[in-house]
Amino acid sequence: MQDSFSASPLAIICLILLFSNYGCEKKASVETQLEIQNVQSTESNRLYKITGNTNLPESSRISVAAVRYLRPKAGQPGVLLNSHNSTQLSILARQIVEVKQGKWEADLKLWEVAPDGRFQEVWQGNQAQMKLTPESGVTFIATFDPAGQWEQSDNQKSAETPQLVTPELNGKLVRFTNEGEKYAQASQTLLLPLPTGKTTPPRLLPEEMNGGWGNRYQILPEPRVASTTSIPPAKTRQTNASMLPAEFLR
Repeated sequence: MQDSFSASPLAIICLILLFSNYGCEKKASVETQLEIQNVQSTESNRLYKITGNTNLPESSRISVAAVRYLRPKAGQPGVLLNSHNSTQLSILARQIVEVKQGKWEADLKLWEVAPDGRFQEVWQGNQAQMKLTPESGVTFIATFDPAGQWEQSDNQKSAETPQLVTPELNGKLVRFTNEGEKYAQASQTLLLPLPTGKTTPPRLLPEEMNGGWGNRYQILPEPRVASTTSIPPAKTRQTNASMLPAEFLR
């Protein structure tokens, strides 16, 4: 009996420490929050402003993209229409933004101008993708990739730049790459029609013509020389006398 009573306080202490450690672990495992709050058109369905909030660290980099999924048309041979492998996606626009005080925002231009002035999405300029059927919705995707936080240009790296702490990702927003790496992703789909209307056709640059060679058949005129050094005309003799010795040196 004396051994049992002496062991009871020790057992109680062990249980308290066990539950304390469990509580600390549960508290440290914070669910990752990454939310798209609002998607608002600012220029007749061409330009969209996307805003959201997150509990990711300050200056974390988030990739915001707008995509439209393309599926094979009915009756196309050799493709299973219900298979996800046959579905393609077209990235209409993409921007990297930084978290500022728990918020982020991006501006995405979904349309481009065709050579004839028509508004179109990027996949409509691809003959192969034009054979596919676009879905009626555009999906806006916000992605936080821990591995991409260090992809900075050399002019952004400095000794004064604080080292970004990569958080542990947890919760329902966590996804896994084929290599097993974690990333967080949130999405929102809106029903957006295909572009309509026309505008002034863009001016083609030389590198956009003839496979980047430009108009090679055109011979450009030689540039005019701004200043030229003219040789003064030689003085003509107005006499038929014999030449002087100094005149032989000319």
